[in-house]
Amino acid sequence: MGEYHYAVIELPSSPYAHDLQEVLAFVFDIGVNLAGCTGAQVAHAFLASGLAEEFEKQNPVYVAGKSSYDLLRTMLPLLPCEELPAPSLRYDRTPDFWVGWVLAHYQMVTGCSYRSIFATATYDEIRSMYWPLHEAPESKFVAIFDELRAERAKATNLRTLREAAGLSQSQLAKASGVGVRSIQLYEQRQKDINKAQGIALYRLSRALRCTMEQLLER
Repeated sequence: MGEYHYAVIELPSSPYAHDLQEVLAFVFDIGVNLAGCTGAQVAHAFLASGLAEEFEKQNPVYVAGKSSYDLLRTMLPLLPCEELPAPSLRYDRTPDFWVGWVLAHYQMVTGCSYRSIFATATYDEIRSMYWPLHEAPESKFVAIFDELRAERAKATNLRTLREAAGLSQSQLAKASGVGVRSIQLYEQRQKDINKAQGIALYRLSRALRCTMEQLLER
């Protein structure tokens, strides 16, 4: 594997900051690159297992008292793999390592929950920021992700029109024939409605009694 370089950074003022960032970084690195899971699967297991809340509380039992392999064993029932690879030293700092590292930093600095972080952007979206942000200070990622959260917190045209029509997401899905998951992703800006298929836009506009153009984001 190639060699990855990281900028020298100033950690948040916490006695567990370095341990917390490193252990979470290796959870994602090992889960993806050794256990064969997708980043999204590891992120889901991290949230669903309750470990995310323990990390937010900086519980030393988890962030300093357990290895990444220990944490992955806790998450194992929620992962698609049946067993974990044997523990080994990891020297490469992969993009998945960076995701865990920078998200731990972001959570400590902002207080934003991991659940809210992954509601803002998918694992793959965050991983795509590795180039070129892995060589920048963490503060750069914090600023960019803050902007992304603010942008995606704004109501989309689809949400505004849906709420004006008095419809829930599931009701709109039933009325339009467009999947509720797609509607959720459009409203969360995790899926670009401007790139939606014409038939989906047509069905949504018919259900909402608006034009297709009114659904698009400028």
